[in-house]
Amino acid sequence: MKSNPLRDFFYFQKSDRRAIVAIGFVAVFCVGVMFVMDRPSSQPSPSMKEEIMTSVGQLRTGRTNSLIEGEIFQEQHEAALHAFDPNTIDSLTFVGFGLEPWKVKNFLHYRAAGKVFRSVDDLGDTYGWTEKDVERLAPYVRVGEQYQKKTAEARARDVRAEDESLARSRQISSLHFELKKFQNLTKVDVNEADTTLLRRIPGVGEKISEAIVRYRQQLGGFYSVEQLLEVKIVSPELLEWFTVSSPPSVQTININKASFQKLNSHPYITYEQTKALLQYVRLYGEIQSEQQLLSTGIFNSGELERLKPYIAYE
Repeated sequence: MKSNPLRDFFYFQKSDRRAIVAIGFVAVFCVGVMFVMDRPSSQPSPSMKEEIMTSVGQLRTGRTNSLIEGEIFQEQHEAALHAFDPNTIDSLTFVGFGLEPWKVKNFLHYRAAGKVFRSVDDLGDTYGWTEKDVERLAPYVRVGEQYQKKTAEARARDVRAEDESLARSRQISSLHFELKKFQNLTKVDVNEADTTLLRRIPGVGEKISEAIVRYRQQLGGFYSVEQLLEVKIVSPELLEWFTVSSPPSVQTININKASFQKLNSHPYITYEQTKALLQYVRLYGEIQSEQQLLSTGIFNSGELERLKPYIAYE
């Protein structure tokens, strides 16, 4: 017959049963204590703490590192900041302030183009600069007095002073010029005189003197005083003041070799005559004499007579 432990338990005496129960409780208690002692602690060890912090740090590396580096960079360049004039500061000093090179380059280009920085606010006009850049540098900006904005009253004083100075200069110049005018009839070589000498002639001012010199250059020189009348603003009364040296110093043009531009630029040769002359030389060869040139029909006798002093055939 198979033994049943539970049924056999009741065959023991009462005192024996109590002892068995007590021993059971003790055994259960001991097993529980051993289980609790072998269980891992819920508090992380120092090495575990370090691993956890490392993991968290790695997760935040991108943003945290950039913030830390930015703070260090900012602190370094804040320490390098010092007073400066934006109108004279050099690029190396600006870069040392912590500005990006491309912003410094824009600033220098803006200044090189003629920009004058008269106040802190003018810094913000530079392309690419932010309000933060201006605010950071503002405490250190020292604009020189020669660049500072002038008050309306100061500007008005400057304008009045400039006007008065200009008026005095014109008055002195006019008086000086009038004193240098020829008092008696004086012959002036029209081919040698410059505008200053021409203006000493009574009745000849700046415009007339410049017109005479300009036409003389186009002609290649005057061979006759009467040619001055071809300058529309020269009146006949002025001719008595001029003379032409003999022989006249005029520049000639080789009609067989001169370019289209050279021929056409002369006041006595028209556009159509220039084309006809070049075509004749190309088809029939060089022109050797005044008679041959007249026979071409390109110029009539009057035109050729006027042009004769200015042309050469060799």
